[in-house]
Amino acid sequence: MDLVKDSPAHSLPLRLVSVLWLVAAALAGCRSVVPLHPFILSQRRPIIFAHRGGGGTGPEATLPVMLATHARNPAAVIEFDVHMSRDGQLVVLHDDTVDRTTNGTGKVTDLTLPELEALDAGYCATPDQGDGTDDTGTCHHADPIRFPFRGKGYVIPTLRAILAALPPETFMSVEVKQPGIERAVSDALRATGHLDRMVVGSANDDEATRIRSALPRVAGYLPVGAAKCFVLGAKAGLGYAACPIYAVFASPLAGGGLALDTRGVIGAAHDVGMAVVYWTINDAPTMERLFRLGADGIYTDYPDRARMVLDRLRGEGAAK
Repeated sequence: MDLVKDSPAHSLPLRLVSVLWLVAAALAGCRSVVPLHPFILSQRRPIIFAHRGGGGTGPEATLPVMLATHARNPAAVIEFDVHMSRDGQLVVLHDDTVDRTTNGTGKVTDLTLPELEALDAGYCATPDQGDGTDDTGTCHHADPIRFPFRGKGYVIPTLRAILAALPPETFMSVEVKQPGIERAVSDALRATGHLDRMVVGSANDDEATRIRSALPRVAGYLPVGAAKCFVLGAKAGLGYAACPIYAVFASPLAGGGLALDTRGVIGAAHDVGMAVVYWTINDAPTMERLFRLGADGIYTDYPDRARMVLDRLRGEGAAK
């Protein structure tokens, strides 16, 4: 399926986009312009990133929810996080513990894969409420009637299962949440043969550096330290040369007392070839504001809601 057929500029094969990106990057030093990464250029913007696979509509970070999200929104980027179990298996879960989302307790690193797979990953899901999971993390003691996905067979998936089940045309955003597993995750992703459809990174600067070393041509996003460097430079009107360069600035709306949802921040990022994607945006008015502002995308637990907003704006000619 051609995910970007509506825009001729975005319908180029990903390999061709990569070649053009490299040529443009070589010329950038002559005209002080840096192009966005092929991962971004190959998609129609603004891009909808389905946070935790679209965890507002069903049990977060589970395979059935990711598949359903992709089926309804084939252009959405499926986002998920990776940890490693005690017995060395890569698993997909947002938190480093199972307490908030399942009927179990404990750290992922202290549990084996069979122990993780025995848990009910739908135990704390609250569809269409908040971010889709019990906000307080106290679902173990809450009224069971609030949790319609309990006992429905949802399990914590392995990374291998996710990569095998998602259609090959799926775009993915992968966050490595545990130090020391960067190489294992990189190897698993590389084996798919679809690295051009992925953005991969970590909030930790050292981990992000190791991921970039393992996957040098793959889109990455700014870790915390590099992000602070960029924001301070952008706000002060200074250059970005001293800061590490990544493909995506995944940003909250504000940080350190500074507003980050501004045309100035977006423009400064674009000047150095970075896309700006805001997280985690779940209400329609904020989605609309960011789309009108020129954000390259948003992370959201409700990709269906974001698509409705975006379709309406496109129909009005207010979005690309």
